[in-house]
Amino acid sequence: MGYQVCFIQGDWLGPAVWDKFERHFKACGYVCSVLSLPAAGELGWYRVLHGADARSSPLGRLVDFYAEQIAAFPAPPVLIGHAMGGLVVQLLLDRGLGVAGIAIAPRPPQRVFPGILSLLQILTARSERRDGMRFLRMTPGQFSRRVAYPGARQVTGQLYEKFVGRVPQKLMTTVAFGFGSRLHLSHERGPLLLISGDDDHMVASSVVLANYFYQRRSLAPTDYISFPGYGHLLITQPGWEHVADRIIEWLQQQLGWF
Repeated sequence: MGYQVCFIQGDWLGPAVWDKFERHFKACGYVCSVLSLPAAGELGWYRVLHGADARSSPLGRLVDFYAEQIAAFPAPPVLIGHAMGGLVVQLLLDRGLGVAGIAIAPRPPQRVFPGILSLLQILTARSERRDGMRFLRMTPGQFSRRVAYPGARQVTGQLYEKFVGRVPQKLMTTVAFGFGSRLHLSHERGPLLLISGDDDHMVASSVVLANYFYQRRSLAPTDYISFPGYGHLLITQPGWEHVADRIIEWLQQQLGWF
């Protein structure tokens, strides 16, 4: 049996964004699952972040939620996350969870500046109050300029309807300022691969590169790949297969064939 691969939901986008990657990894012999919130939309966020330990940050509660699911697997899985899901992967690996981690266009941990593009997206998103929590939702124009770029307008509109949801304002604010994302840079963590698109208008490739240099303070294996011409949605834009295959190649180098 192959390694278990867990895809971790990030911010703004729903779990369906992993559909292509999940099919591809399954075809290559991996056992796959998408770790999403306990319910779709605002209710899922509410269940994870509301009423939990008030002493922890919203990001800490989210990482705890995923850590409980990962600990239930019979063997440590491969963790793959996008955007905030990529930050969650780094924090889970730092806790000693997961046999290896891949962070795609990841939001950075504390002590790595997130970049102006990412901060602007959070500060300019529309705020809405639902179920006792304040949520942010990007407009179609913001999605087209910052997340789906580069992409045709018609395709971008279809992606917006399929993937985009709301995300808690307090969570995004704490992530933007690094609250709850401090790493201990454990030498015992699993191998980590950081991936960026060099035309990313949400998490700039320079931010991911700075994150890579910060992660290299650990003696654990740490690698970085940048894909020319790719934007923030490396996992679903045309040419996503090349990204998936490079990840699989890296996993085989780190973990061996199964």
